[in-house]
Amino acid sequence: MSSVPAPRRQSAQFAHAAALGLAVLEPEELLEGCLSLELGLSLWMAQAGADVDRATASLLDVRDALLRVSALDGASEPVPLLAGDERTAILGLAIYLEGLVGRAADSLGVTRQAVVDLAVAPSALD
Repeated sequence: MSSVPAPRRQSAQFAHAAALGLAVLEPEELLEGCLSLELGLSLWMAQAGADVDRATASLLDVRDALLRVSALDGASEPVPLLAGDERTAILGLAIYLEGLVGRAADSLGVTRQAVVDLAVAPSALD
């Protein structure tokens, strides 16, 4: 049995699943009217048992982790605006993170999946 508290474990599980999911999305899956991102977020949240507040906080943690491991200048990277209803805010944050995953990967010369594994490794659950 894990000694990591359940809320922290849920946040880490969601963060890793969401970041990996964002890393493999195709550009057309981010277009308005396509449900891939919404369904993905719902699935990752359900699997981790994360509510919207925990999911939003976890995605902001992913942002911080990507900036930490990449060669990007954190001071010049925009902070996502979480405005509007919860659905709009988390979708906007996820779209921003999808782009950040690409920028972070490019800055290190690695794949999108590799930068996610560097930033949000499953070992964070230990």
